Amino acid sequence: MTPLEELIAREYFERNGFYFKRLTLNLPAELPKTKHPISLPPTYLLQRQTGRTKNQPLEDRFQLFSSDIGGLALGTLTIISWQGTGLSLPMFQSFSRYRSWVRNTIAPVLKFLQSSLQQASFPAPPLPIVLLPGLPSQDPYRKEIIQILKENGIEALFTLRTLLESLIHQIDTHSLTPDSAISEILRLLKTYDLISPPQLDLFEDL
Repeated sequence: MTPLEELIAREYFERNGFYFKRLTLNLPAELPKTKHPISLPPTYLLQRQTGRTKNQPLEDRFQLFSSDIGGLALGTLTIISWQGTGLSLPMFQSFSRYRSWVRNTIAPVLKFLQSSLQQASFPAPPLPIVLLPGLPSQDPYRKEIIQILKENGIEALFTLRTLLESLIHQIDTHSLTPDSAISEILRLLKTYDLISPPQLDLFEDL
């Protein structure tokens, strides 16, 4: 079964004018050693349907939001989900344990994948992006996680909350045209007032 995070990411990026294609990488037989057993996360190519390939400079931004999507033209997105990564709710709710999970479990895999991506052929240099379940709102945990990601080849980050929040705002409850399973679920939740603007705090980052 396709992890929910992949379905959400596909819905988000295709709605924003991107081709969303899973990459097949030539990976060594020996996988990186991590603290928790982990399946290799999927990596997708993000490419503008208009054919534009030049990304706008990020300046000092690392965490991206929907307001930044216009500057993105070509990227690779590695999706880190809850499933198969050793992440638990207590770990997610603890800044220090979440940081340790990123450092000891996710970072070695990201470095491994980025090394493989450097051997792939792209029309222009893609922006290496990771999708994480969340990012702590407080320092030093936030800064330390960002630094860990940078040291392992990542140049930008989306959180699942950002994607969900954007989709919830975009879904029209009056539309009768089915789009996808994700859009239909969100439409039903909005129709029955199970999601309303004040409840978007449910998706707030750590």
